[in-house]
Amino acid sequence: MPAMEGSQSTVAMTTFRLPFEMIIEILSRLPVKSLLRFKSVCRTWYDLIETPHFISKHLLTHSTRNHTPLLENSLNLVTDNREFSLIYNDGFNSGPINLDFPFLDRRNYGRTSRYGGEYYISIGGICNGLVCVGISCFGYHLFLCNPSTRQFREILNPEWNNENLYGGQVSFGFGFHPSANDYKLIRIVLYFTHGYSIQADLYVMSTDTWTEINVNKLSLFLGEMNEGGEYDSIVQIGGSSATALNGVFYWPALVVPTDQVLVMSFDMGNEVFRRIRTPECLDKTGNLYNWQFTELDDKIALVISDYERGFDVWLLNENESCWTNQIKVGPFPSIARDMGYGVDGDITMVGGGKNGELLVWEHKYSGELKFFSYDIKTRETMDLYCGLVPYTSSVYLYAGTLLPVMQANEIALNK
Repeated sequence: MPAMEGSQSTVAMTTFRLPFEMIIEILSRLPVKSLLRFKSVCRTWYDLIETPHFISKHLLTHSTRNHTPLLENSLNLVTDNREFSLIYNDGFNSGPINLDFPFLDRRNYGRTSRYGGEYYISIGGICNGLVCVGISCFGYHLFLCNPSTRQFREILNPEWNNENLYGGQVSFGFGFHPSANDYKLIRIVLYFTHGYSIQADLYVMSTDTWTEINVNKLSLFLGEMNEGGEYDSIVQIGGSSATALNGVFYWPALVVPTDQVLVMSFDMGNEVFRRIRTPECLDKTGNLYNWQFTELDDKIALVISDYERGFDVWLLNENESCWTNQIKVGPFPSIARDMGYGVDGDITMVGGGKNGELLVWEHKYSGELKFFSYDIKTRETMDLYCGLVPYTSSVYLYAGTLLPVMQANEIALNK
């Protein structure tokens, strides 16, 4: 026993004799769950891990790594509650870790709103390890949470000034604006009652304030007005949340009634919406469910499921004028059925890795989840996770972070 104690003492002394810069480098490469424990080692480490500089360094270090954890959003068929879980790709296949956020408990909600605020969960966006969650169809309750640290807070809503909310359609975007070094959240609501109308509000995290976007900036959502005072077309955004890149949000959209598909973008800096044409293969498909966005090589990538055991990937150029570099992905040797949604389960693209590979997950209705990466250059796949994940409805790439949910704007993240 004395020898054991002596060895531990020697290790501790050696650790603390390391140059402080080296200790920072070592700690910045550790996962959040380890750092939360190491805050109890000594006051020096506690203070270090709490500093904005270390939090920024840790996030940038882990954002350049591949095979980050997965965030699972699922419906528990036993409790009828939505659940968030983290799945770590560490080779141990330990299964999902339930986060048990109290705001997910449906008993806290109900049809208490005059607009019908029933229990409904949507991901408004994930950025730098922070997750925006909307509860009820229109996001009457909005929360910002950090799954790694279990911190969360409610984002207070602005007063609704429209009595025709019920029957509308809501879309979100949550992301980081690099030049402002700030996080922003946009909520767009399209109303169908008594004709078409649209409202958009922008939330700024640093000031904890909402601002209604000028109605003139929303004109791209509406077509020409006819003699009867009605619009001949309307742009509907598909999906609840946007993909954000370099301070710009991107949503898939559909022009009704022409069924033309396009992309709507919103620049967080100048608060301007744009219409972006999609590749010709999507012209007039009227289908928003077989394509999605991800980030690939620091560009927005449009991934199209061709339902022939593969995906087509298109990259948007810098001035958003055209899509180039079509890449055919698949078929995958380990999957013997079509992409997309089927009777046996779902196969979808989760996102793009930092080394240019694509990350794919297959979830069977039996509960088996397979998560693997696909190298575009070598056309090889590598299994990252295989296990049982019951009740899964959606899975997202997630980078663990120490960012606080209260004052994250103080953390300088510009590279």
